[in-house]
Amino acid sequence: MASETISNGAAAEAPQTISAAERLRQKHEADATHRAMVEDVVDDEDIAHPPPSMHLTPQVESSSALPDPPAPMSEKSAGKQKARDGPPPAASVIGTTQGSNLNMQSEEAFPALGGGPKASAAAAPLTMAWGAKKPTSVHANVNGINGHAPLPSMNSSRASTPTSGILTPTSTNASIAPQPRGVSIPKQMAIPGRHSERIELASSQLLPRNQLKKPLQETLRALNKRSKANVEMKSGPNGTIIFEGTGPVDATRQALKDLAQEVGSKASSQTVKVAVPLSVRPHIIGRQGSTIHGISKRTGARVQMPKTEENPGLDFEDDDAAVVDVTIEGDAVSAEMAKREIDAIVNERTSTVNMRLRDVPAEFFPFIAGPRNSKVNALEDGRQVKIQVPHYHTWSDQPPPQPSSTGMPLFIPSTSNHIRISGDRLKAQEVRSDIDRRVQELRCHLTLSQIPIDRGRHQFVLDRGGESLHDLLEETGCSVILPPMSEDTEMLTVVGPPENIEMGTNKVMELAMSMQMSNVDFSRHVARNHTNPPLGADAHARALTQYLQRRKVVEELERQHNARIILPASPDGPTNWEIYSRDGANLIRARSDIMEIINAHPPSRLRHVEVDPFFHQHIHRQAARHIRDEYGVHLLTPDDSDGLSHMILVYEDTTRGDQEYRLPRQQTSSQEGSAFAPSLQQSQEHILSLIRGQEDIGGASIEVPAKYQDKVRKFVQRQQQSLPQTQIPVQISFVPGTSDCLLRGPSSAVETLSENLVAFIEAEKQDELERGHVTSFGFPQKHANFLIGKRGDNINKLREEFDVDIQVKEGRVDITGPKAKAEAAKTRILALSRKLEDEAVHVLKIKPQYHRDMIGPKGSQVNHLQNKYDVKINFPRTAHNEDDRSVADDASEAGGSPKHRRSNQPPDEVVVRGPRKGADNARDELLSFLQWLIDNSHTSDISVAQAQLPSLIGQGGREMESVRLETGAQIDVPGREGADPKGRVKIQLKGTKKQVDDARKVLEQKVKVFDDSITKAIKIDKKYHRALIGSGGSNIHDIVVNAGGSGDRRDLAKTVRFPSQDSEDDTIRVEGSKALVDKILAAIRDFANARESQVTEIMDVAPDKHRILIGRGGESRRALESQFNIGLDVPKLSVQGAERSRVRISGQAADIEKAKAHILELIKEQEGEALQVPRKHHHTVSDNGQFFRRLRNDLKVTVDHAGQQPPQRDAMESRAQANGTAAMPLITDDPSSIDNHHFEIVDSAQASEEGEIPWIMRGPPENVAKARALVEKAMTRANEQESQAKGYLILPDPKTYRFIIGQGGQQINAIRKQTGCRITVPKQQTAGTPIEIVGTRDSVEEAKDIMLDIVQNGGRRD
Repeated sequence: MASETISNGAAAEAPQTISAAERLRQKHEADATHRAMVEDVVDDEDIAHPPPSMHLTPQVESSSALPDPPAPMSEKSAGKQKARDGPPPAASVIGTTQGSNLNMQSEEAFPALGGGPKASAAAAPLTMAWGAKKPTSVHANVNGINGHAPLPSMNSSRASTPTSGILTPTSTNASIAPQPRGVSIPKQMAIPGRHSERIELASSQLLPRNQLKKPLQETLRALNKRSKANVEMKSGPNGTIIFEGTGPVDATRQALKDLAQEVGSKASSQTVKVAVPLSVRPHIIGRQGSTIHGISKRTGARVQMPKTEENPGLDFEDDDAAVVDVTIEGDAVSAEMAKREIDAIVNERTSTVNMRLRDVPAEFFPFIAGPRNSKVNALEDGRQVKIQVPHYHTWSDQPPPQPSSTGMPLFIPSTSNHIRISGDRLKAQEVRSDIDRRVQELRCHLTLSQIPIDRGRHQFVLDRGGESLHDLLEETGCSVILPPMSEDTEMLTVVGPPENIEMGTNKVMELAMSMQMSNVDFSRHVARNHTNPPLGADAHARALTQYLQRRKVVEELERQHNARIILPASPDGPTNWEIYSRDGANLIRARSDIMEIINAHPPSRLRHVEVDPFFHQHIHRQAARHIRDEYGVHLLTPDDSDGLSHMILVYEDTTRGDQEYRLPRQQTSSQEGSAFAPSLQQSQEHILSLIRGQEDIGGASIEVPAKYQDKVRKFVQRQQQSLPQTQIPVQISFVPGTSDCLLRGPSSAVETLSENLVAFIEAEKQDELERGHVTSFGFPQKHANFLIGKRGDNINKLREEFDVDIQVKEGRVDITGPKAKAEAAKTRILALSRKLEDEAVHVLKIKPQYHRDMIGPKGSQVNHLQNKYDVKINFPRTAHNEDDRSVADDASEAGGSPKHRRSNQPPDEVVVRGPRKGADNARDELLSFLQWLIDNSHTSDISVAQAQLPSLIGQGGREMESVRLETGAQIDVPGREGADPKGRVKIQLKGTKKQVDDARKVLEQKVKVFDDSITKAIKIDKKYHRALIGSGGSNIHDIVVNAGGSGDRRDLAKTVRFPSQDSEDDTIRVEGSKALVDKILAAIRDFANARESQVTEIMDVAPDKHRILIGRGGESRRALESQFNIGLDVPKLSVQGAERSRVRISGQAADIEKAKAHILELIKEQEGEALQVPRKHHHTVSDNGQFFRRLRNDLKVTVDHAGQQPPQRDAMESRAQANGTAAMPLITDDPSSIDNHHFEIVDSAQASEEGEIPWIMRGPPENVAKARALVEKAMTRANEQESQAKGYLILPDPKTYRFIIGQGGQQINAIRKQTGCRITVPKQQTAGTPIEIVGTRDSVEEAKDIMLDIVQNGGRRD
């Protein structure tokens, strides 16, 4: 019955003109539309849990292209329909008194299970910028959810988006659908497989009915049969048609794309441009183009990203205001789907913005910022943005506009200085709009005026660090712009409102004229104080000015006196220096200093050297350091722009060494001035020697068309790269505005280069004829980004190297240029392709805790592996540890910046990339190193008191370093901030298990000692400190050791600490265990008490006996003090009179008595025994001192002569030396000839000296007796030798004495044994020193002949 009711209702409402045949046709079409198919069978899950209906109020307008609406269905037919999201056609209402019929499909009457709550009102339209806080999936805005009207697009583009094909996907999955901020959207239950999307097409985008292959309804039925999704057609607003698909995501999208291709107009294929920030470009491209290719594959649209080299102005990676247009080509569905995916990436990556305002004139900066940035602060207040307005008070590359008499001046945007805005994108856009409005206002309300002010007074306008500019802007509403120092102009520009411009100008002039000025005429002062300076007073003044300027003396004077010094602007103009200062006293002091400097640099200190300008740079490179180090002369080279040929030498100092040179300020005397000349002359000769012998300088002119000039310059540079350092390259220059190329250099080199240039230009002209030649070949698209390089660096180098144009397009490379060059470039590119194909990438899982050690200090470990195996190793960069970063950063293959290139690299992954063999080896070595780190990464910590750290570390870290060396463990000591509330810190130990255990054991022992240690102090009068310490610390050492402490010097210094000698403190501090400290304090206290009760007695000891008490190095005195516990004070040699013999003994009375008795006995034992030795035999018996040494070493017996001087050497020996010297060979003789020797023999009886000399022998009595016997025996031999002769042999070459001695003395001992002579070879084997031979006259002669024979044969005996 229900079916009949609906049918009747429908028929009643139908026009009366419809025929029965027409009604029958409609009925057949309705039945055919829902003929049961396998795909149409309702799932059991859908029956049990039908989805909530989506209510849509159709707004159908008449249109010629609009297809007929579907005919009403019977209830039976409706029951066969698959459950859908959209509501069924509204049932007609029959006018009856019984009320409305029950609608079985009503969601309000029969709500479906799992249906979400209804929204009370439609969401307000929301426009979102790129700065979305959360990433969005590939979807459109929620459309038609629970009665909501469709939301407008969330994204906008610079380019107009066609009105055709609006894709509005709707998902029943609440986790997928976006929830815009400020809009309350009810959550919905996720139902798997129930994704819904729709497209909205205008009538103009559909094929006319006569062009369709089949009616639209049949197309839909066919599409639904072959697809897992179901597509319905509905009427949309403004005469549009909505096609809604429901089903799995991929099937739904594919069905909508297929439908758009079948019924969409071919003319509806569209091109959409989406403006995206340049910084997001790499993320849209993805690694090796994976992301952009994925978008094209999923949507079916063609997505094109312009290359960076095609947009040379868009290289500001830190500027999100720079955008690039992404071009999308496809039908309505595919284009919109691709656009939404790109918008989602943009929203995800640009939650904040960093932009530059490039269209703001720099003259507006002060007015935008306001006095002291007041207006910028107001713009930032309440917004999460940061605004940076550059300070602009001096123009650089772009002068201010000229005043205009007809209207407002034309302010041009700055090319280098830009306002920066960073922060939240929406707020940044608001700030930018405010600044743009302000700029437009300033263009209409600002004018300018220019006033000439002396250059020296410009600085005073910028006084107080620029504060005066803020005051100027605040008081007058104007700003001032100064010219740079490089510009020869005095014009200042005042910018401000027309009504304030006069007030601003007056204020600027007031600031500039508030200073005092003085003048120093260099040349006049030089001419007055120095007569006839070389090249004149003006030349000296200019040279000195240039020197002081290069030496930064002028800057130093300005800082020192808070003044401004203006130097002459022209190299050939006046030489006056202008000094400006606000303080008159500073002005006078600055002028006085300048006059002192002039007087300290007379013309004699400077020298001009005439050198061809071609050699200037070569000489400066080769000679400047040499003459400064060798001669103390500073070399000044004129600037190329000056066109001067004189190089200037300035004498500084030859004795300053490595110390910093201090400019002299004292007037130079004439004697000092004459000392400058040698160094200056030597420096000049060195400079001239560098160019002496050089070829004559020649020149040539070649005609080079303007289009070849840059290539010619690069060609000349390549030609001269391999020149030796001593050869000066040819200089090349171009005459502006002409085709003349000028060459200057050595004549032969200029001639050769001229010929090469002519040939090169001819070859370039020939290449121009082949510029249209194109060489194409395949290149793997996955390696295209490597070929292009970051910002096109790699491909641009290839273009420049081979002089061809290279384009990379979709797996092909097109090279345009001369054939030979194109083939060479092709060979290089193909070689790169083979190399990249061989590339391997290894991803190693390495825990972040090992990264720092594997990277090494400053990347040393990784750099070594990269250089060794020619690979790149990337460590992840984490936010927690900025040091754990890769030292092998390489550019993102998509052109991204370093800060984004590894954002997705997991923190435990290390990537190794490079040639397969090298990558494998690097991987193996990294893993081996990792295993070693694991084996040696046992860790432990030990808690120590923070106060103990200094003692643990030791001076210069010696203590801790000794523990490291002893155990081999790595020990990390924390800083002061690492202490806990109890004042303890943890020392980290790292290494192998044994190393860690050993280090822990050593440190725990030290910690235990410290923790158990106490510190006590005792006050002891400082007069006892020295005695308490003892000689070399012996007393305190004995006290500590006897108490059970360590005798190590470092431990001793920690245990007992004495106050410094300069301090008035008398407190001694003892640290250690309680038992040790108590024992040491008791010993110190006993020592002090003993010292307080000690007495001092004086004992007379003859000065000649003092050495007995002192001993060698004070050994005897220390022994006495230690033995008897006394202090012994022996007068110094400088003491005269009775005090010289008074020895003071301090100590206890009993100890003093014992010491005195011992000293008396010691002196008595050392009285010695005297023996008279004839003076003539003194040297023979003493054997030139050897006899004394034997007595002292063997018998502990010393010998002195009771203050008498030993006799002189024999007169004959002295005469022999004199004769030998006189008989030395002449300069014309052969010095190596043995014939030039000298020999003289004398009798011993002739060499005698009358009288005797006492030998006082002191030592142990029994040893003195033995010594006396030895002396008497030696005297007997001397008497026997009195009848013998002495020979003195002088050889011409002292180096030959070694032949006579022989190895180990073998030769001379053999001669002694053979001849029976006593032979003495002098130790100081200098020229003229004789060899002494003692024996019979015959034996002496024999010994002499043997020695001459040995020397003659080079050390060999016949």
